[in-house]
Parts: sequence; C-alpha cells; structure tokens
Amino acid sequence: MILTFLLVFFLFQSANPAPCTWTKAKETGTLDMVVNESSGMAISRRIPNRMYHINDSGDSGRFFAMDLAGNGTKIVRIQGFNPIDTEDMAIGPCGDSRDCIFIGDIGDNSRRRQFVELIVLDERAEFPAEVPATYRVRMRYPDGPHDAESLAVHPDGTVYIATKDSKQTQIFKLRREQWRNSGNSEQVLEPVVTLDLQTLRPNTLAFARLVTAMDIAPDGKSFVFLNYVDAVEFFVDLSAGTLDPTKWKLGRDYRTIELTTLEQEEAIAYLPDGRSLLYDTERSSNATARIMRMDCR
Repeated sequence: MILTFLLVFFLFQSANPAPCTWTKAKETGTLDMVVNESSGMAISRRIPNRMYHINDSGDSGRFFAMDLAGNGTKIVRIQGFNPIDTEDMAIGPCGDSRDCIFIGDIGDNSRRRQFVELIVLDERAEFPAEVPATYRVRMRYPDGPHDAESLAVHPDGTVYIATKDSKQTQIFKLRREQWRNSGNSEQVLEPVVTLDLQTLRPNTLAFARLVTAMDIAPDGKSFVFLNYVDAVEFFVDLSAGTLDPTKWKLGRDYRTIELTTLEQEEAIAYLPDGRSLLYDTERSSNATARIMRMDCR
C-alpha cells in the first residue's frame, strides 16, 4: 500500500502539467492605416487595454500606441533615433516597479551589419508626441552578423533575440546589467541555445521555420515563435541554465499552434495573464491588417 502511494506520488510530481488548448483565432480589430507594415507588437502589463506596434524597415524612429482592437492610434517619435530595420518590440521590467518598451533595430537581410541596436523607453500612461530613449544600446553578435526579426524580454530583464534561418535558429541574450549600464560601449550578445528546426519540425516547409516574431510569457516559463504559417510554443524557461533541445519532445516540451494564416505574419504577443495571444500581419496596399486573438482554455 505504501509502495503504491509512493509510486503514484512520484509520478504526479514528475509529470508535466497538461497544457491548456488554444482556441481558434478570431479577429478582434484592425490596425490603423499608419501601421502599414507591422513587424512588432507589445502589450502593456500595467496599463489596461494598451498595445504598441512598430513598422518594418523604411519607417522613421517612431512607435504606435493604441487599444487592443487597434483604436485610438497615437504616433510617438523617439528623439534622435533613425533606425535601419526595426523588427520587433517587447514589454519588460526596467527597475523601480516600472516597465519599459524595448524596440529592436535588428533586421539585417544581407547579414552585413557590424552592430544592431536596442532602444529602451519608459512606458507612460500618456505619451507626448516625442520621447527620449531611456537607454540606447549598440550590440553585436560574438560570431558575426545575423538576420533577426524576433526580440523578447524575460521577467528578469534579460533581452533575447532569435535569428531568422530555415535550418537553425540561434537565440542570443543581452543581460539586464548590460543594457542598463552600457553607456557608450558596445555590448556583445551571449549565445543561449541553437534550435535545429529541421529536426524539431521535420515535416514543415522551409518558410514555416523562419522565425518572424517571438514573445516570452509573463511568468517566464514559456515562449512562442511566430512564422509565416503557424506558431510554436515552447514550455521552456530560457533563463534555466544549460538547455538541450536534442532532448525536447513534441507535446511535452513544445507544440505547434495552428493559426488563421494571414499574409506576412510578423508580430505576436502574450496578454498579461499569459493565457491569450494576439498576432497580426503586415498588409499589402489593398488589404486591411487584421488583429487576431487566441485564448488557451
């Protein structure tokens, strides 16, 4: 009897909790015409019904604040910021019980940039038309240039960047101490893990393995990748030390999230409870950019 009890107790303690199930995506709004090439999205965790966006390369140094349905869009310019290719954004802690908006000028299609840039801004309930950057950080990879469209911030303040490659996605990090204390010095990103997406997703086409956006759940215990077809959710804490993706199993350590496929999907974000996701799309000149929501139940 005691042996049976111990066995049941051990199995209960060892098993991963069954994840909730993502509902079918539903349209909850559309983007204002000024957000004409959405490449990054962030959702406030302190200000109710607040969402942020950036446009892709070719836009000026600005971002957009709006509600979760895309209404009431306000343009906010960043002083002295002239980006090359802004690709993603995130919300994260920045000290003294404050949150900041993180914007990654990290795109590099030709893989020639000697450094990329991170802009960190204090989040405000009311933004003026122009704001200064709280932190501005030049970053470089330890092994040469990479193209990247994905950036996320862990609850511990670490910034993560995932590269865009159909075979292997590399994840790098910038520690909180680096971006807070960089001054004018260039910071070297640290490698975290390399994901062999051909092995993890063997029956997918190459463009379904190109990571176009990412986000980390508010509790830090999972993260999600967006691509041009669907999304992949990993039940992995990127801050958990040494990671070994060769041991990850589909259904236990990660899963595919089926989406309503949109044209050029490049922005995704968790809602503050971590049990809902919003994603949207870059749009063509004659299409409306839809905002889609999924809930995990």
